[in-house]
Amino acid sequence: MPIDSKKETAAGLEGVTPAERGNLLGASAAAARPEREASGAEAKKAARKKRNPAVRVLRWTLLKSIVPVLCVLAVIGGMYIGYAVLGKRPGSEIFELDTWKHMYDLIFAD
Repeated sequence: MPIDSKKETAAGLEGVTPAERGNLLGASAAAARPEREASGAEAKKAARKKRNPAVRVLRWTLLKSIVPVLCVLAVIGGMYIGYAVLGKRPGSEIFELDTWKHMYDLIFAD
């Protein structure tokens, strides 16, 4: 009697051990699969247990701080382009506080 669908195959294999499943479905397809999945899950758990808590904290901190760091780099790049390239001024002046005080006074002066 041929099996018509995958549902019938799964329902018919409930309660069958992996070794019996390998004999029914063919050793190459079904027998290797449960062993690989089990060993992969165990390896992941073992790898997580071995990781140092300090490394986990450092990784979490770096992942959470990447967006603010990129924003700061974008602001610095924009200041350089606006002041040095478009304004034709020395690029080293963007890091001087007097430059930005002067710009603030120019913008908000009465």
